[in-house]
Amino acid sequence: MKQLISGFLLVVICYFVWLTWFGSRGDRALRTVEREIDRIGEHNLELKVENQCLSHKIRLLQSDIRYQELVVRRELHMIRDNEILFVFESR
Repeated sequence: MKQLISGFLLVVICYFVWLTWFGSRGDRALRTVEREIDRIGEHNLELKVENQCLSHKIRLLQSDIRYQELVVRRELHMIRDNEILFVFESR
């Protein structure tokens, strides 16, 4: 009888150890979630930097006439009356 109880307890302990390491809420799952949180945090940081750059460009477009002209000339290929524009295609 003692061996049966000891065997049963050993099986129960092994089961809980297995759940702790390999279960859906175990250590491996925790590590996976932590890696995902780190990856998302890095992506958020990249987006924050990009948003800051875009906000700066918006402020320049709203307030700096020279920057407005530069953007219009570069992106819309607009020219002044006395200019000739050459657009070369890249290969």
